[in-house]
Formats: sequence, C-alpha cells, structure tokens
Amino acid sequence: MAKQYISLQGKLYLSPIVAGVAGAARHVGNAPDFEIELDGDVIEHQESTTGQRTTDFMMTRTRSVNFKGTLEEASKENIAYILNGQATSIAGGTVTAKNLGTVAVGQEVALGGYNVSNVVIKDSTATPVVVDASKYKVDAAFGTVTISDVTGLTMPLTADFTAGTASVTTINDQDSKEYELTFRGINTVDNSKVEVKLWRTKKDASATFPLIHEELGSYEISGMALSDAEKGSDSSLGLFGRVVQIAAPV
Repeated sequence: MAKQYISLQGKLYLSPIVAGVAGAARHVGNAPDFEIELDGDVIEHQESTTGQRTTDFMMTRTRSVNFKGTLEEASKENIAYILNGQATSIAGGTVTAKNLGTVAVGQEVALGGYNVSNVVIKDSTATPVVVDASKYKVDAAFGTVTISDVTGLTMPLTADFTAGTASVTTINDQDSKEYELTFRGINTVDNSKVEVKLWRTKKDASATFPLIHEELGSYEISGMALSDAEKGSDSSLGLFGRVVQIAAPV
C-alpha cells in the first residue's frame, strides 16, 4: 500500500461575512505558517467498584476549533484586520493660513497633512511677512516644519500648503468581524491539492503589532471558528468547516 505523506504550501483567503453570506475572497499575501487546533471540554467518570478508580466513561461536553498563523503582507486591509480597525484614506487638498501657534527655534511643528508641497510660512504682522525658506526645514512625507530662525517674526506663524493623499487605519475601535477562512494548497509530496474551509471565524481581540524590525515585519494572528448549525446538518460540510483532498491528475 502506497504511503501517504503531506507537505503543504498554499494561499490563505478571507471572505467577509455580511448578513450570513460570505463575500469576495481576498488573498492575504504570504503566510509562512498557519494551523488549526481542535479542543474540547471533556467529562470523565471514574468507577468505584474495583478499588482502582479507573475511568470507565468519557463524554465531550463542548467542542471548539481555533486558528493561528502569521501574516507578512502589510496591506491596508491586513493592517485593519490585525488592529481591529477601519481602513480609510485622507483625500488631501489645499490648506490656507493654518495656525501653527508660537513656534520656538528647533521645534518641529505638524502642519496637519501628509505628503505636503507648496509650503509657505508667514507671520502675523498686519502685512504678513513671508518667512524665507532657508529659515525652516520641511519633512514633506510627515508634514512637519522645523524653524531655525524666528528673528523679527510676529507670532503666531501660519502656513499655506497642499496636502497629499494617505491611507489611514484606526486602532482597536472595531469589533472583530466574521470571515469565512479558506486555505487552498498543494501537497508538494505528490502534487495533489487540499482545500480547508472554516465557515465562520473571528480573530481574537488581542494582537501585537511590532513597529521596529531588524528583518521583514510579520504579524501573528489567532482566533476562533464559530459553528454553523445549518451546514452541520450536512455530513459533507460539517459544523465548523472541512478539509477537501483533491487527487492529482493521472
């Protein structure tokens, strides 16, 4: 009889569930590891007739399926999933006479926009003085200005600039959403295919999001599969999900 070994590689997908229906599947990018874990709350009974108090009956009271893995792609959708946040964007646009307050030499002041351009700094005299560009430094990406000379300037300073677009993800202000989770992989031993589906999953509310890396960033995820009673009545589907093994073409 031929031995059956397995060594899997593959892709992980998330499909948002809205009103009980799984939407379009989104590939989450490279996932170097992913696994599911089965657990249960077991009741054991010990007999009292032999003097050995052996276990003579066992019943599984509850069943659960958990998952955990690692994501490497820092797309805005993945970051929103990891941080329990909402992905939006800043449109940008022209800003006129933004009040920067009283600014000291060496102080870095945020303009309130990102990817800024056309920056003009003025003071607050009756006829505003335009500050020479040699007297301040602009960090265009982060939208900050550092003033190096305030001699003769009347505070507060103001700024005119054009802000660019930027992606935004809020942090931990959304409940974990439900997703159908799908793994589609190849068994590199014999080139057969394997599909694993968990019908309903919710990521754990807790998460770690490293901000400083020595190598490529990676993000650990974990969560629970919820049961689907309607699918559980079909033996080919199952309460939590299923594994489908697809033979390689002959």
